[in-house]
Amino acid sequence: MPAKKLPDEVLIETMRMYEAAGFSIKGGARLSSLPRQTFEGRFNRAKERFPDGVPEEKKTKVTWTYERMKVVDEPSSIWIVGSDLHVWTDEPTPIFKAFCKLARKLKVTGIVMNGDVIDGARISRHGSMVGSQRPRIDKEIETAQQWFRKLPFTKYRFWTLGNHDLRLDNYLANQASELEEYAGRLHTRFPEWEFAYAFDVNGTEIRHRFRSGIHAGWNNALHSGVNVVTGHTHQLQLTAMRDRRGTRWGVETGTMADPKGPQFEYAEGQPSRAQMGFVVLTFDEEGEMLPPELCEMVRGRPVFRGNYIDID
Repeated sequence: MPAKKLPDEVLIETMRMYEAAGFSIKGGARLSSLPRQTFEGRFNRAKERFPDGVPEEKKTKVTWTYERMKVVDEPSSIWIVGSDLHVWTDEPTPIFKAFCKLARKLKVTGIVMNGDVIDGARISRHGSMVGSQRPRIDKEIETAQQWFRKLPFTKYRFWTLGNHDLRLDNYLANQASELEEYAGRLHTRFPEWEFAYAFDVNGTEIRHRFRSGIHAGWNNALHSGVNVVTGHTHQLQLTAMRDRRGTRWGVETGTMADPKGPQFEYAEGQPSRAQMGFVVLTFDEEGEMLPPELCEMVRGRPVFRGNYIDID
């Protein structure tokens, strides 16, 4: 019995997912949430239907301002993921210094800034406090650029968009839309970084936020069905979810800002689960993620694999 003919829209979307995944069948299948064999069959039909490529008039117009997800297949690799810098001051925090040193020492394949690098204090929808010395957005951007110069050269530099990062684009869109192109959006200030809402690295999803709360890691792994690495909560923890399918991880990358810094005065100094730190991800030759490793501050010093990191 011949296979049922698929609508052109389905075939076009298949080709779009293939391109969005870096011209990868495996990545396109992950983006489409389809079994690889099903996606490959649709892709082959799409090539038969459109041997010269999809005509312009049939192409789906993409309206997202940033990519929904970028897919990378990079087995036998090491990645370092940190989030929530909320930059205010010129001097990098001790944990960011450890981040730079460890990235260099481990010779990582990729660096991921998992959102909220920029705080956007003065362009927030929240009101100001009397006497607050919040930095201008151009100062925050300049500071982040200075910090990033301390990072080693790597094959990949990814930046997931956090809610604070988007304050710049949102401010321009809502307060000065006529100046959008003139002023430049966030990604134009950091051309060496690739931006997206999420990155899929060997099937592990890295995004700034998904679920929230004390059990965010568990709920992320539960509701996604894959390994998920998030920031946003400022919690630093690993949650293993184990079932008949094996183990998948809900990883929360903490914060690389000082939780006692002036940018968090709104919390009024209340007890908090925020913890300075970051995570190192290692993938084997088949792209399987090994148990994640945390670096965190202990008694004012960064610790990784049971040893203090000398940052002086």
